[in-house]
Amino acid sequence: MKKLIPIACVIAGGIMSCTKQENQLPEGAIGYVVANSANIDLSTKSMKALSDGDSATYRATYSEDAVFYDNADTTTLDQNVSLFSVMKSKGITMKLDTISNITETIYSKPGYFGASNYVSAYAWFTLTRGDKSAKVIIHSVDGIKDGKQVVEWLRYDSKKISEIMQ
Repeated sequence: MKKLIPIACVIAGGIMSCTKQENQLPEGAIGYVVANSANIDLSTKSMKALSDGDSATYRATYSEDAVFYDNADTTTLDQNVSLFSVMKSKGITMKLDTISNITETIYSKPGYFGASNYVSAYAWFTLTRGDKSAKVIIHSVDGIKDGKQVVEWLRYDSKKISEIMQ
């Protein structure tokens, strides 16, 4: 019986030292990455709305003063949403084929546009116009604050999109 108490203490101490400590980052870390979150769902919803041509749902995922850094251009939400009409008038459809990688980085302190949460995604889209189509990978980084996308950086091969637009 006397041996049981020290053994129980050692086991309890071992279990306590192995438990996950919430909200503690390793020394030197400024954030962490997750593979599932409400913000990832928000970015996915935005990409699906883009693919479906659903400008109302797309717009609802962004703050009204959101800023887009689209390759080398800076645009507003209104300018970005106007692309729905342009694509429709040219008979272009856009299909979200797959999101090959999507994660959220959560920083310990707010950064650009006051966002602490940034969703990074690599998504494959197929743009079709008549008998022409182009497969394009778009890398997006969405800064999210209070459940809305406030800033978005987009990188993609603009040559393929320009060819479909002409």
